[in-house]
Amino acid sequence: MLEKHWSKSLVDSFESSKNKPSNLNGKKYILSMFPYPSGRLHIGHMRVYTISDATARYYRLNGYEVIHPIGWDSFGLPAENAARDKGVDPREWTINNIESMKQQLLKTKILFDWEKEISTCEPEFFRWTQWIFCKLFEYGLVKRTSSEVNWDPIDKTVLAAEQIDNDGKSWRSGAKAEKKKLSQWMIETPKYAKRLQEGLRKMSEQWGEVADIQANWIGKCDVYRFMLPVMKDGSNDEIIDLRIKDIFEISNAEFLVLKQSHSLADKDATQFPYKLPFQVLNGVTGRQIPVIVVEDTYQPDVTSFLNSRIGNFQKDKILVEKFAIAEPKHKRKLTKNDIQEMASFGGYGGYETSRTLTDWVVSRQRGWGTPIPMIQTKDGKRVAVQLNKLPVLGSDRGQEVDKERFGESGVFDTDTLDTFFDSAWYYLRYLDNKNKSELISKGAMKNMPVDVYVGGIEHAAVHMFFARFVAYFLKDINVIQTAEPFTDLIPQGIVRGKTFIEKETGKYLGSEDVQQSGDKLTLKNDSSVEVDAVYEKMSKSKNNGVDLAAILDSEGVDMTRLRLLEAAAPRAPINWGETDLKGIKKLLDRIAAINSQIVDARDNGKPIELKKEIDGSIKETYNFFVRNVGMCLEVLHLHNTALMRIQGFTNALKKVDPIYLAHSPEGQRAVKSLIIMLQVFCPHVASEMWSALANDGSLVSDQKWPEVDKDADIEFLLMIDGVSGGRPSLDRRIIEEMSMDQLWERATFYEHADILRMMKEDGMKLKNSSYISRKGFHVTLSCSLEGDKEENRKKIGKILDRIQAEKRKLEIGKKGGKRKKEKKIVNK
Repeated sequence: MLEKHWSKSLVDSFESSKNKPSNLNGKKYILSMFPYPSGRLHIGHMRVYTISDATARYYRLNGYEVIHPIGWDSFGLPAENAARDKGVDPREWTINNIESMKQQLLKTKILFDWEKEISTCEPEFFRWTQWIFCKLFEYGLVKRTSSEVNWDPIDKTVLAAEQIDNDGKSWRSGAKAEKKKLSQWMIETPKYAKRLQEGLRKMSEQWGEVADIQANWIGKCDVYRFMLPVMKDGSNDEIIDLRIKDIFEISNAEFLVLKQSHSLADKDATQFPYKLPFQVLNGVTGRQIPVIVVEDTYQPDVTSFLNSRIGNFQKDKILVEKFAIAEPKHKRKLTKNDIQEMASFGGYGGYETSRTLTDWVVSRQRGWGTPIPMIQTKDGKRVAVQLNKLPVLGSDRGQEVDKERFGESGVFDTDTLDTFFDSAWYYLRYLDNKNKSELISKGAMKNMPVDVYVGGIEHAAVHMFFARFVAYFLKDINVIQTAEPFTDLIPQGIVRGKTFIEKETGKYLGSEDVQQSGDKLTLKNDSSVEVDAVYEKMSKSKNNGVDLAAILDSEGVDMTRLRLLEAAAPRAPINWGETDLKGIKKLLDRIAAINSQIVDARDNGKPIELKKEIDGSIKETYNFFVRNVGMCLEVLHLHNTALMRIQGFTNALKKVDPIYLAHSPEGQRAVKSLIIMLQVFCPHVASEMWSALANDGSLVSDQKWPEVDKDADIEFLLMIDGVSGGRPSLDRRIIEEMSMDQLWERATFYEHADILRMMKEDGMKLKNSSYISRKGFHVTLSCSLEGDKEENRKKIGKILDRIQAEKRKLEIGKKGGKRKKEKKIVNK
């Protein structure tokens, strides 16, 4: 039953049945983050795609039309480095890697919609990447500005902040990042910061910690932004990005104060304060004003953002006197609307935004990327390529523009776009990848938003922020109908490999270089050299990678899937060397034994008398585990816990006589449901088991996911600021049709009475509430409280501890009473 290889007919039946029409409940768009085509799949890829495939299979069995696409994030530095180091063409290197990885993916038997395949390096794709850029330019969200950037001296390109590690080194080359001033194309993402922050509040229940991570990255949105052009050298392509809490300050700003850490300050200066040799334009008043640089420690109690602020004639009297700054006799009185209209008209900002979020620098000094579709004309202006003339190809970069072809004279931009730009919209193109006339049709848009997005937790802030920004913009210009691109998320932790490090030198070693010497590890060729063993992120340089192809060959697809799903919750990291197959094999052996015993009992046994009590117990077991497995997969996204519930279901069924299970309708339903649910985790083993159990030529992949009975219990959850306040079970007939008011009344007087009473006693006040439900699974009341969320969560935790302590006290009292009663009986 546990063969590494299964019959070809069974595999073919899976492939052919994955999209068979059924009584559909609607669509489910399951998206996994697309891979960079490095040429080799690794165990981390296998983990993310196993999670997405298990989720997709679950929804197919529930009658949904499932969209589960795959593609390639195929622009990027590795191809360019390969071209430089190995003398190969980056496109040829990339295409060969894609073909190799595609063959490897096919061996995993993961059911992707290959007909939706995309690749970001193909003109059919990046034409629309350029189209989005041109639209952003058209709407005033793209500008070219000189700014200080992070520069990789080895790869010779700009690095985004997230591409630099805690030691200030490039994540790819390992070189120490340098500061360099360059003229760059930037996108004005801060203009959307407040809306994106507010959108996260609505998503916080589904997104959990990811919403918190992204909210922290965006920053607090309670300041106004003004972009003040630097007036020097006849050029104004540099700005000071000023953030102020009081918008009315700008109308009377007569000088600026910069800290020495500001990028425009002289890094070699030793005497403070000093005045910069240029002025900046206050776009609201039309006045050019001086800029004073002070030490970082100057006026520590005066708030500034991004190392700049408006000077104050009282607080900065010492600066006013030193530099003879004249205070106007009359204050300008402008309305907030006047200020914002003037600032907006001149492109100087004026909008409410984040204290910390800066423009998205999208220029990259690379060849293998989406060419920036801009032309510098002969009169020095920069214009976007006409939309109907796209795409601009890589061979066009830096070249004279063919006026006959493009309708414009000049030179194409030399830079390419940040690859985050490609991944900021790829989820849309999957849905309409053959469309030559528009980015996505209105018909294809019906499949948005993405229902479940599976990918690394490390992308929670940056990639997903850019994706949301692009979606909000496209919604604003009526290209798409949904602003939020992702409904639910399954963040996935990394797979770590066992890593051997020489204690004294820190040198990474291969497992073949290490030996066990008593209770410690040493070098094989020198037992005096001690070695540490730790688990770290897999990489070639650390000699701690594992060969996925070898694992699939030795363990088989299903066992590899089970090992990845069982090892930890999706969000948690996995230490690969600590996982094994013993528990998994034991579970499958038990299920196989039940299956075989029932087949034998059905074929050889005689009918037996059915007992209401036993059938009732089987029915209760069935409902409990079907509900819990479904809850774990669909609501909680805990695939490892779902497997534990499968194990619990197996153990419960093993206690029932197989002859009874074989002849009882309740028993047959329970065992068949076990195999149907098992296929989400190990489809091919489940298929063979079903073939023997059903014995009618049907396919397990064509079955429906089991449903709980109409009189079964479901969970009644209470979520408070993202913390679970309890999940008692009760008859679904009582609560599934209740209104929110009725649910709150029920919670207050019955199931959640204790916690709600204690919250009220502690002075905690509800701010807003909502509820969601899934028939047969749960009804969940959610609420947020007034005040700081983190503080509220701590208070809720303490209340839950008190409730548990009271329950324990009550249980001890009951046991004590029982012992006293037993003692009296004995004495009598």
